[in-house]
Formats: sequence, C-alpha cells, structure tokens
Amino acid sequence: MQRLQDTDGPFSLPQLSKLLFATNGVTAMAISGGQKMFFRAAPSAGALYPTDLYLVVRGHADLSDGVYYYHVRDHALIEVYPEGLGPDGDELFRRLAAACFDDKGVAGARVAIVATSVFWRSSWRYGDRAYRRCLLDTGHVLGNFDIIAPKLGLCTFAVGGFVDQEVAELIATPEDKEGVLGVFPLFELGDFERVEPGPSARASSDVEPTPKDDAILSIHDASAIRRNTADSATGPQSSSEDFMLNPKYAFASGTKLKTSELNLNEQIELAILRRRSTRTLSGEPITLTELSDLLGFAYRADLRLPPEQQPRYFDTTLLETFVVVNNVEGLEPGVYYFAPSFMELLSVRPGSVQHEIFHLSLGQELARDASAVIVHTGDLDAATKKFGSRAYRYLHLDAGHIGQRLNVGAIRLELGVSGIGGFFDDEVNALLKIPAQELCVYITCLGKPAS
Repeated sequence: MQRLQDTDGPFSLPQLSKLLFATNGVTAMAISGGQKMFFRAAPSAGALYPTDLYLVVRGHADLSDGVYYYHVRDHALIEVYPEGLGPDGDELFRRLAAACFDDKGVAGARVAIVATSVFWRSSWRYGDRAYRRCLLDTGHVLGNFDIIAPKLGLCTFAVGGFVDQEVAELIATPEDKEGVLGVFPLFELGDFERVEPGPSARASSDVEPTPKDDAILSIHDASAIRRNTADSATGPQSSSEDFMLNPKYAFASGTKLKTSELNLNEQIELAILRRRSTRTLSGEPITLTELSDLLGFAYRADLRLPPEQQPRYFDTTLLETFVVVNNVEGLEPGVYYFAPSFMELLSVRPGSVQHEIFHLSLGQELARDASAVIVHTGDLDAATKKFGSRAYRYLHLDAGHIGQRLNVGAIRLELGVSGIGGFFDDEVNALLKIPAQELCVYITCLGKPAS
C-alpha cells in the first residue's frame, strides 16, 4: 500500500492525491448508533457508494508501473498486481488501448482512470432498480472528476466504448460483482491540442447475453461490447453537437436566459468539499438569474471555459431537459423545456404543477418545496437504435454527471439541492407531455434550504 500525501508538484503523487480525494474521497464523517459513517465527495443513493476508481500508470516518478485500486476510506492506493507479476507499463497501456479499439488518446497517456460500479452495494436495498442508481452515482463521481481535473492542470477524455471483459481482466475486477463503466486517460492541459481521442461512445454488441442468476448482472451484460462484434455507431466528437434542440419544441415561445458576471467555476473545488444533499427546502423563491447561472454552469461550460477544461460526456444528444418552476422570481410557474444550445426555456405546460410533482416523486417534500425541479429525460427507442442496450448506460452516466454539476453549482450559489432517483415513471411522462418510449432519467430539486 502506498500512501498519498498532499504537497505540490506537476502530475505527481500529491496532485493525483488531490484529484482522487475531490473526485470520490471521504469529505465528512458522522456517528450513528455508535458506528462511524463516512460520506464522500459525490452523492450516492442511500449513501451506499457503489463507484470505485482504479489508477493505471506508467513511467511515473512516484509510482511503479501498474494498476492501483483507490481505497477511499484510507485515501490510499493499493497495487492490484503483486510486485513482478503484472504487465509492464507499456504493455498495460497497449492492452488498455486495444480494449478501447486502439483509441489514440488512451495509447498516448501515461495515467488513466477506470471507473467501475460494485452493484451489490446498492442492489441489496434497491433491487433491480439499483442498476439505474449505480449509473447515476458513477455519473456524480465523473462530474467531480471533470470539475477538479482542470483545477490541477489536467485534462481528460471520456471513453465509453471498450471491450468490457478485456478492461475488467486488465484491472482484475470480478465481473460477477463489478462492472467497468468508463475509461479516462489523463493529460496535462498543455498537451490537449496534440491528443487525438477516439469516439466517446460505441454501441453494444448485437449478440445474445449470457444468462445470469442476478438481474442486474444480466442487464449490464446485455449492454457489453464483445471483441469483433462492436457496432460502428459513435457519440459526438465536439461540444457543438451537444444538447441538440428537439424539433418538436423548436417553434414554442421562449424565455431567453441571461447569466450574471459571476463565474461559478471560481472556488468550485471548495463547493465540492462542502456539498451535502439538502434534506429540506423552504419553498422560498430563487431568482431567475440564479437559475440561469446554474443552468449555464451545468450545461454550457463552453461559455466560460476553454475547450481543454470542458466536461467530457459520452453523448448528451441522447438527453433532454425540462424545468418545473414552482417559485422562481421573474418566471411564471409551469413546465418548461430547456434548450441548452440557446439558453432558452420554452413553455410546455403553463400553471402550477406543485401538487403533481410532489405526487410523482413518491411524496417527497423536497419536490413540493423546491423552487425549481430539473428533469432529465431520454428517448430510449432512439438511443437504443444508435447504441443498442449500451445507450442505457450513457443516458444515466451523463445525467448523473450533469446532475453533479447542478449539485456543486447550487452549493457555490448557497442554494439547497438534492437529486431524486425514485419516481413514478408514467406520471412523469404525463406531466411533461412526452410519449411512453421516452423515460425519465433523473430529477434534481433546487431551492432555498430550510433553516
């Protein structure tokens, strides 16, 4: 076990220490029933924390070539391979790049993060619905990762298309308990222009999955990519393709959102450390400017940040966003479609729906007392045509990622915020006036915290 120390240095062990800590480290502790409870930088349904991170390194000044498991509670790196038994650094990255379809970004990296989910940590409580929560939780972690990396002089790229079994074998994870969800090569910001990343997403293999006793493992296996059977479908290569406007709302009257001069990215790392899910909201209004600033930070990082510092999603063209307004100064109550590319809210259903949003969120008072509720949706049929069963992963990982930007941005604005993963699916569709093949992916409640 090699301990992580927090001192300064470019791409050094201390820098990686800060990166891992702010991404998924323990940021608070509480005593309950005589037992210690540890809370991490990224939120998790039921505080069950299924997401794990692995570090793959070569040619590093402070670490031997190899694969390391990030032990969250001890804030330590544990070597996966016993000394002398694992592949050397160049072989590690050759195999990792090969598993990612010879992705040049992966092949050229000297450090990479692999994100996984240990499904049983959530499934004992949430049953089959745990897979959705595991994906959202990993999305939260990726949200932190994308926020903190540029602060440390680093940039990354998302790789969602990989041969699942090959990456799992490389980092020595048991596929009957844990699933690989993403690969993220790391570079210094100054190297951004020379890196040639491959596509951020690929389709799952069109083959019959292997029958499994565990429902979640079966779902995950159905979305796997297998060697020599991968589809050619890929995600967007530039941020200009992100958040496309659905033509069915293109002619609705809209409210143009204007952000203030406040740069939420400043001191945002402190907001990550302070973030806690809000338990109760007051029902008091937030301002239209606060809502605009938050939506701009969550969806339009390109308005403030250069390309090398922008978030790395898998394929946000699969997602759409609605804003349910309960109490926002300068905005009439109702349901709005949010067009991020234009920073515009388009009216879908005027009038208060506070009672409906309370009911469909399983009677959670957070939704009733929120000033605004952000709802992420996706057309599952269209997404599946593009990416097969793997689309379900990308939808929830990206929604969790955006949700975490909403979380951290809200804390930066001194607002209350909490995600909701439990809701009545059909009632959400009815409220938003969307067809049955579209699904609600995630809900985030925003407002003033109750005193």
